[in-house]
Amino acid sequence: MSSYPFFVRVFSLLAIALLLPFGGCNSSQNAGETPTEISPSNLQSNKANTELSPALRPWQKPQLLHSLEADSTPIKSIAISPDSKTIASSSFSGKIQLWNLQSGKLLRTINLDTAVKSINFSPDGQTFVTGDADNKIKLWETSTGKLIRTFEGHQYTVESVVFSPNGRSLVSGSWDKTVKLWEVATGKLVQTFEGSEDLITSIALSPDDKVIVSGSYDGSLKLWQLNSSVKPRSFAGHFDPVYQVQFAPNGKIIASSSGDKTVKLWGFPSGRTIHALNGHADVVTDIAFGQNGAILASTSRDRAIKIWNVATGELIHSLSGNFVTVVAIAPNNHFLVTGDRDGQIQIWQVKQLK
Repeated sequence: MSSYPFFVRVFSLLAIALLLPFGGCNSSQNAGETPTEISPSNLQSNKANTELSPALRPWQKPQLLHSLEADSTPIKSIAISPDSKTIASSSFSGKIQLWNLQSGKLLRTINLDTAVKSINFSPDGQTFVTGDADNKIKLWETSTGKLIRTFEGHQYTVESVVFSPNGRSLVSGSWDKTVKLWEVATGKLVQTFEGSEDLITSIALSPDDKVIVSGSYDGSLKLWQLNSSVKPRSFAGHFDPVYQVQFAPNGKIIASSSGDKTVKLWGFPSGRTIHALNGHADVVTDIAFGQNGAILASTSRDRAIKIWNVATGELIHSLSGNFVTVVAIAPNNHFLVTGDRDGQIQIWQVKQLK
């Protein structure tokens, strides 16, 4: 992990991070038995029920509400508070900003001297967490912007960090090829997961707080069991690096985006492909599920923001943007927020079809 070739490689990646996401090839294999899961046929059979529920109705085309000048460097991560009132954004310059979601008003700015790669709110919204290029994880108080705690243990850039569903733990993924589990209250490192063959680019935690999924530079996805020393399961299907992984709110689907220009929906826990979402013309940089899991948004270097029907895999809407780097959907499903390479944040208003 600390050999000279890897050291050189990491600093090379840092040098091009402003212009280009990771690149790589796919080398992992599918593993494990195939338990019951959501399949395309099951999803199709539920379509009628989905259309009857107001919370699950398809979206009208989102309309641009605000365009915010956040920074002069790329927006690296965006999160929306659980009450759908606040946006947290981070940028390559090290700027952390909090915004009012409806008005677009800037509430607070925190400046660090390193790129902030990941930002996420706690389940109660009272704190948020960041992962940065100085290998550190920081816990912040939302109301004041005060730094509460710093978590140290990774050897290279912390590319992704998320809270557990109960808010008591943090899970982080790093360019040092490890996933780590932390105790929020004390900053204690609880467990380190090793077994990734390449740089970890994204992680997500299952809604039941039992499984971590990670995406990697080599194009593979891995499933890690919390509180277990069992080797991770791998499954494959992408032909370039995986940039983002997400669990659907029901925990039965994993979505992944890749440099191969696709988004894939996988059944969990089997790892079988449910849908391959084709439509982007370039690297798919980020993805986000709507709160109910019926909608998935994706962003790409092709300047498009696409909205997909998870049940059918169909494209619902395509929006024109800049070189869009990140996307988030408000928990109330009324707003879509994107960030781009030029440091702008766009707030889109969403209305559901009646």
